[in-house]
Amino acid sequence: MSQSPAGDDPLPKIQAAAMVALKSGDKLRTSALRLIASDLKKAAIDQGKDVVTGDDALAVLRRNVKTRTDSAEQYEKAGRTEAAQKERAEIAVIEEYLPKQASEEAIREVAKAVIAEKGLSGMAAMGVAIKETVARLGGAADGKVVSTIVGALLRAK
Repeated sequence: MSQSPAGDDPLPKIQAAAMVALKSGDKLRTSALRLIASDLKKAAIDQGKDVVTGDDALAVLRRNVKTRTDSAEQYEKAGRTEAAQKERAEIAVIEEYLPKQASEEAIREVAKAVIAEKGLSGMAAMGVAIKETVARLGGAADGKVVSTIVGALLRAK
């Protein structure tokens, strides 16, 4: 599917994709797309806007992915593999509307550059390093992954 550039309203694309999924009989995709469309509308109302765009829309989509990831993990712990698979399938649908995630190697290179440029060392500098690394990657990296990589680099210093 298409990726949404920051500043673009993903809602019309998601609604159109939901209609295509509905017509093709893809219940899981239809359900996932309708839920994220609903969350985008709710976020707009909560913020007093007509629509959410850019970073606000990406935040809503990322929150949806995180919620479903947590749910899938809970389902797996409870032995409910079918429910976990459904959550993971919905995550795949939502990720179509998020920017491509940076590889661990790309994150490591950016983090190394940040640590070197700012002369950071020790675990006390972790927050600064994570914040700057995430900012430079423009939202193309998961915070947990960045935290793990930055922590390893700072411990190695």
